[in-house]
Formats: sequence, structure tokens, C-alpha cells
Amino acid sequence: MTARAPVAAPTTLPAAAASVGEAVRRAIVSGQRLAPRGAGTWWPEPPPLSEPLDLSPIAHVAGLASADLVVTVGAGCRLDALGERLAAAGVWLALDPPGSRARSVGGVLASGGAGPLAARFGSPRDQVLGLTAVMGNGTPVRMGGRVVKNVAGFDVAKAVVGGHGAYGVIVEAHLRLHALPATDRSAAWAGSLREVVAAGALTLAAGAVPAALEAVSPPLAADLLAADGWTLLARDLGGHAAVEEELAVVSRSAGAALRPVHGAADAAAAVWRRWREIVGGWPVLVRVGADPAAWADAVALVEEHLGSPLGVSTTVPRGTVRAGFATASAGALAGLRAAAARRGWPVTLERAHPALREEAGVAGALAPGTRRLAEAVRRVYDPHDVFVVPLVR
Repeated sequence: MTARAPVAAPTTLPAAAASVGEAVRRAIVSGQRLAPRGAGTWWPEPPPLSEPLDLSPIAHVAGLASADLVVTVGAGCRLDALGERLAAAGVWLALDPPGSRARSVGGVLASGGAGPLAARFGSPRDQVLGLTAVMGNGTPVRMGGRVVKNVAGFDVAKAVVGGHGAYGVIVEAHLRLHALPATDRSAAWAGSLREVVAAGALTLAAGAVPAALEAVSPPLAADLLAADGWTLLARDLGGHAAVEEELAVVSRSAGAALRPVHGAADAAAAVWRRWREIVGGWPVLVRVGADPAAWADAVALVEEHLGSPLGVSTTVPRGTVRAGFATASAGALAGLRAAAARRGWPVTLERAHPALREEAGVAGALAPGTRRLAEAVRRVYDPHDVFVVPLVR
């Protein structure tokens, strides 16, 4: 597939968003490279030899249509502020990424990292109906649902969401919402890794689709619930009867092999908030997109190449494995990526200090065709190499 240059769509943006295009054009003339920044909580240190491109003033909330379950927000809008605004209207956004609740919407979409709720609601890409981004030539381009036309058959929005700013800077997004649930309940069961793997498989085979089904390693389980051993955490949202029925299915499957962890139901909201804080606080965060039936193999592969992690959390229905470390080397990460690639599993460096990001890249060990496409799309959307994003190494 050949990527062609995007055609600018007519767009009216707030002044703060329009200024992003002006900043990019100035950078092209001066030769300055830019590092997009929202709240500054996820990538706190900008890359060397870069100028921060501050998106935090683009914090508008417009077009909130609670009946239609859609909202339009600026990239600098913080998740906590947006959550309060939506709750007042009886709706919510199904995004629970690791890190501070003060993370910006644009930063969360650019990083592409979902949280446990992805088990039912999908990744950040699944929450985006459309968006506006400023390309590397300073041109604002609308893409996706509300304006739509993708370029040469290539879904540009899916590249921008999760592209870490390499393909353009998100300035505004149209997001899918959900009605506030009447009930939000959690439960947990503990055992060995083998037992948790078996319980997770039984739960999925029984047809259960909880809002979250997370397998967490002993250090993380101890921090979250004072649990002993690997722990299977389930959460469901919705009407009271439906939630009770869903968790009963999970309980029958998990309870056959695991022992219940008391206190999960009483501290449900606090547990999931704490999950975001702890996982988002790991200095090096690696994400592996494994097969749901083989996530334990991915955990073993991570430990083989990177050593014992600070903690591991797996979104069981998706096979997404997150592992945290105090430090890691680019060489060890390259070895992990090469081994994972042989099984078709992508490995993303979700969080790290600037030196490791620069040396290892956000992604690596891509198939030749995928790598060529990523590089070609980047040349089209950032033709002047303005944005400092070590995307692929």
C-alpha cells in the first residue's frame, strides 16, 4: 500500500489549537524539532535537543451530546476534569490507562495504551469516532467518523492513535461515551500462576465478558489487595441484575481453582484507581500483545530477557501483558522483541526515560513490510521530520 499526502479538511478550531499549526510551521523554518506534550505526567522528561510543544491550553469540552453518547474534546483536556464534566451529564468515557488521572486526553490517545476496561470496551482506538491532528507541515487534518475520508485506503486515525505523535499531533477528538452504570462491582481470587491461567481460561470458555478481567502478579496483588500469590481480578459495570449474573459466572469458573480474596468488593473503586497509580508509576513499562491463550508464555519470555519485574498485569481476554521494571537495557529489550516477533507478538516500550526511548524506540522488530509502511507513512505525515518521536528502532 502506498501512502499519499493527506488533503486538508475545512476545519474551525479554537485559537489555542490553531496555534499548533503555526508553531509547526515556525519550527520548519527554524529547523527546530518539537516534542508534543499534554499534562507532562506520562513522558515527564522531553527528548534532548527538542522544544516542547505545549498542548495543555487546548482543553475545551464541546459538543457534549449525552443522548447521542458522544463528546468533542481538546487534546489538552485532563481525564479527571473530563470525567467530572461527563458524570454531571450522566455519561462516562471507558478509558482507564495506567498513570495519573491528570493525564491529558491527547496524551492517552497518542500513547494508545488501554487499561483493564479494554477487556470489554476495547483500546483507545475503539473510543475514537474521529479526530483532528496537525501534520508535520502545519496542516490540520480531520479524519475518522464525523468527517471521514481515509487516505488511499489507509486508516490514518488508527495510525495517529497509538502513534506517539510520529504521524501528527492530536488537537481534538470526538469520543464514544457510555451511560453511567447503576452498579460497579469487583471480586478477586488468588492462587498459583498455573491456577490463575486455568481459571482465566475457564472464565472465558464459560462465555463471561466482564468489564475487566486482570491477572496480576504477587507483588502487584499484595499492593492492591494484600493478596498472597497470583490474583485474578474481575470487575463488572451495568445494571444490578446483569452485574450479579456476570460476576456469578466468573465466580463459578475462578472459584473451582482459586481461593477468594476478601475485601475486593468493598474497595472496588480504590483498587482500580490504585492499579493505575502503581502500573503507571513503574519507571520502565513494557507491553506485549500476546495471544489470550498464551499470555503466561509471554510473561515467561519477558522474565527470560528482562529479569524479575516489579510487577505484571495481564488483561486476560486480550492477552495484553504489562510488566514494570526499575531499569532495562536496549539490548535486552531488542532480544525480547526478536523472540516475541517469532510468535507474532508486538512489544511496545510504553514508558521509559528519554535515553532508553531513544536507543530502543517505542516499537521494534517489526516485520519488513510493516516497518516499510510505518516509515513511509511517517515521511508523508511528517515530511520535515519535525516531531521528535523515536517510534521504530
